[in-house]
Amino acid sequence: MQSQDSGRFRLTRTKWLIASLAAAWLSGCTLQQIMIGVYYNIPTPPAGDCPAMFWRFFVNADRGIEGTLARFNQPPFAILSGTMAADDSFAMTATEMQGKRTARATGRFTSQISTLSIEGDGAGPACNGQTFSLRLGRYLARASGGGGGGE
Repeated sequence: MQSQDSGRFRLTRTKWLIASLAAAWLSGCTLQQIMIGVYYNIPTPPAGDCPAMFWRFFVNADRGIEGTLARFNQPPFAILSGTMAADDSFAMTATEMQGKRTARATGRFTSQISTLSIEGDGAGPACNGQTFSLRLGRYLARASGGGGGGE
């Protein structure tokens, strides 16, 4: 006959083993901030002579990025295209609608400080080389599927 204490020990040991295996398995995973199938509306503040801008983009099922870039209260002036990596780092190209100059936007979305850097002749001298540090954690947590998401 088995004592009640050894049954508890066996149950506790099994729970510990399951928890350890789950932790080992999850340690290789990354927490994604960006949700697939969502429109994002991300503002960047003015920086020196670089104006405030409004980045509106969609992340598709293949983690491709499609969208537009506009100055606040103005129509879009550039088309965004690019990719989002599994760790939520991204690389986008902003192509002017008129003139066809380009700029490259790179960075990473995180639950703490997200970064967005702009480089290229299409950025213009005021925005070329600018890096924005954005607190988007709550925004990313609130975004919803089906074309919602926005502040």
